[in-house]
Amino acid sequence: MQISRRQFGLAGLGATLFAGFPSLAIAQDQGALPPKSPLGIAGTGLSAHLRGLDGVAKGLRDDPVAFLDYVRSLGGGGVQIAVGKAHVPRFRARLDELGMYYEGQAALPSRRDGDYGPFEASLANAAALGAKCVRAVSRPPEGGTGRRYETFRSLEDWYRWLAEANAIIERCEPIAAKYKVAIALENHKDRTLLEHVALLKRIDSEWLGSLIDPGNNMSFMETPEETVTALSPWVKACSLKDMGVAPHADGFLLSEVLFDTGMTDQAKLFGIMKKANPAMFPTTELITRDPLKVPVLTPGYHAPFADRRPRVDKWLAMVKQRQTVLPQVSGLSPAEQFKLEEDNTRKVFAWGLAKLR
Repeated sequence: MQISRRQFGLAGLGATLFAGFPSLAIAQDQGALPPKSPLGIAGTGLSAHLRGLDGVAKGLRDDPVAFLDYVRSLGGGGVQIAVGKAHVPRFRARLDELGMYYEGQAALPSRRDGDYGPFEASLANAAALGAKCVRAVSRPPEGGTGRRYETFRSLEDWYRWLAEANAIIERCEPIAAKYKVAIALENHKDRTLLEHVALLKRIDSEWLGSLIDPGNNMSFMETPEETVTALSPWVKACSLKDMGVAPHADGFLLSEVLFDTGMTDQAKLFGIMKKANPAMFPTTELITRDPLKVPVLTPGYHAPFADRRPRVDKWLAMVKQRQTVLPQVSGLSPAEQFKLEEDNTRKVFAWGLAKLR
């Protein structure tokens, strides 16, 4: 769908919020937006643009309408972000005007006896915006990274956290049912697939499902195909991302890469999810960053697991066979990183136009 400059309302935005954003300047010059991809993006996929960069562009974190406009200027078809109550009316109007989809985001409480009010407010806002689900992750202990092998020092510590995290989700499910907005619980480098599936089966509610990230469980030496197959019966949302791997002295490197340049077939994987849930949207989360180090050859990695050691040799043989050159972002200037994030996002949206229609 082509939208004219007048309809998009670019004149005021370009001079203020978007100075230094090449895509919007192109849209202004051409007087039209690029074709709209079926693919949308999670805010985490444009984290640099949410933060902003001094001397280049103002961050978009505090103005979700500006973020929505920016995503559309790149060709995006939807967004997955949190929207505060004060922004709901403007955001809803803009969402309808641009014909984009919306998925919410909600922070789960950090303790089972914590304050559930902010979570409920997030679901109320998401419902007002027409969202069918909100992305959620179980929050790690204070100071933790969210990656199980970096946060926990023993299996006992892990099980204590898991009992608390699962209890929080059980208490959140009735809130989701109240607003008829499902919790899409991401496989967030915390639960193994068996642990994630066990929780979904036990609670057994249409208001609790999975957000499938095909790349996350590779850090547990579980393949993207295993991840999608295991979680697709409950899928509500996704974080599409192609992944590349390479050997490392302590294990292996894992990195988001441009689609069709890594080791996964995202179109095929999304097809499996879409078959399980025809109403879901294809949302990407290609994070522009250095590769993650996954230290599967160290004792500390295995401390919070009971069963990962037998996987190591076969997995590392696969890494050696399928290794590729991975992006190194830290060697770039902040402005170059900022531009690369935008370029990657634009290319992924173009991929969606070509592969998901």
